[in-house]
Amino acid sequence: MYTIDQISGLLATTHTKYPKQELTVTWDDHRFEAARIFNEDSMQKQGGTSITGKAILSPRGNARYIGFYEKDELGQGETLHTYTMPWCRMTTNWSWDEFEILMNKTNPEGFIDLAKVKEMQAMWDLANLFEEAMWQCPTSSSDDKLPRGAPYYIRMMTKDETTDGFVGQTIRYRNGTTGTDCSGIDASIYSQWRNWAALYTAVNNDFVKTCRIAFNRSNFRAPLGADQFEVRKAAKRRVYTGFSVKEDLFEYLDAKDDVHQTKETFGRMIVGTGTDVLLNGHDVVSIDSLEGAVDPETESTTDPLYCIDFSHFMPVTYSGYWMKVTGPVHGGTTQHSVWTMFKDGAHNVLCDSPRAAGFVIHKAITS
Repeated sequence: MYTIDQISGLLATTHTKYPKQELTVTWDDHRFEAARIFNEDSMQKQGGTSITGKAILSPRGNARYIGFYEKDELGQGETLHTYTMPWCRMTTNWSWDEFEILMNKTNPEGFIDLAKVKEMQAMWDLANLFEEAMWQCPTSSSDDKLPRGAPYYIRMMTKDETTDGFVGQTIRYRNGTTGTDCSGIDASIYSQWRNWAALYTAVNNDFVKTCRIAFNRSNFRAPLGADQFEVRKAAKRRVYTGFSVKEDLFEYLDAKDDVHQTKETFGRMIVGTGTDVLLNGHDVVSIDSLEGAVDPETESTTDPLYCIDFSHFMPVTYSGYWMKVTGPVHGGTTQHSVWTMFKDGAHNVLCDSPRAAGFVIHKAITS
């Protein structure tokens, strides 16, 4: 007969020591991009009660050419703006019943496999949770429980708007409401807090030109002499869209050049080694959540294409509280034969410059 300490020790052991066994899993997402992003080396770690930063949104206009003995013209004013976002806590768990352990006591390998399956399913749930949040806004402007995904910072045009440019200011929340206050800075007041957004109707020559303009206009660099004040780690830019749009890119390339080489094919669109599409030298990644995307305010089909620069769009995790493992925990009097392992953490996304963090090209949003 096992004691409580022995059962607890067995669970803790199987959590970290698995045999090399193969397991087939029918994944429901093709890539789980958000889970990849929150486990890359470029991920930042912070602490405190919230995620905060400072932004300078405009120069003061104090620089000028002067003649001899001219009087100085001094100018002061509002300089720093604070942006902030809450910590969003997440959790997942996996459990065993004591009788499951006892049934496998003569076959330890079978029990270890069971533990592996249960933990894998818990991590699968967590990956799905990340993926859903990555490609949506929170429920409303007052929602501090759900993370701020790409559409929160890289915003589509306001409905019925048709002019491309730095017009991405309207946050489109899951419940159909909208707003322009992005992490404490109102983009309707400060144009520097808007991102580039543009419309397209189909993948054609105009689409290629629209993408080229967007890549060019959203690419910002600090001037020489001022770059010392902006220490920024190089990070990869990626392009994300739904499967249908990416398949249309392949069709468009086929119509231009049936013999794909590892060189420029047309308009900076490339098929690398005949297997995948690069747009302006950037990977085009198919995302399940973006396939057939619909605007929550008007229900217009948007079919968006996002470009994200991960030197400005940064996943942040709470230092010392990320993928924290707890357990095994006994179920107490209500589930006296159950043992549970937990994995917890807190995270969100920090964006320090929406206009440099990327752009979005999408189909028209109409009332």
